Amino acid sequence: MEKKEGSRDLLGTKGYAFVVGLNFLQSIGRLLFALMGLNGGIDQFLDVPVSITTAQALHVMFFFLGIMGFVAAIGFWRKKMWGFWAILLVSVMTIAFDIWGFTIQETAALGFIVPIISLVYLISQRSHITIA
Repeated sequence: MEKKEGSRDLLGTKGYAFVVGLNFLQSIGRLLFALMGLNGGIDQFLDVPVSITTAQALHVMFFFLGIMGFVAAIGFWRKKMWGFWAILLVSVMTIAFDIWGFTIQETAALGFIVPIISLVYLISQRSHITIA
């Protein structure tokens, strides 16, 4: 990532470190949730009964978003432009997944917090970086 002339260093700000840290935490949390669900099924953590297909879809998505979120956070932490775009993509996918999850259990709304913070930060700072 290159800094535009006359702009402040996006990647040296506290906001940058905060967004990277939040994305690492969320991806680790999603992976741990999926791993804990291996023994007894992920539906053991839900307040309402779900079909086997729905439970499997939840499980796969937790693994997928956890792995992709971790890779995206590493890329962004290493100041790679693909990491910037990966954080944006994973944030949008996470919001879509959690909208669906919210129809199953209301606590899925907690999953909106990190992606919304990430999107607001990255979109508000987009003018400070260019694609290398």
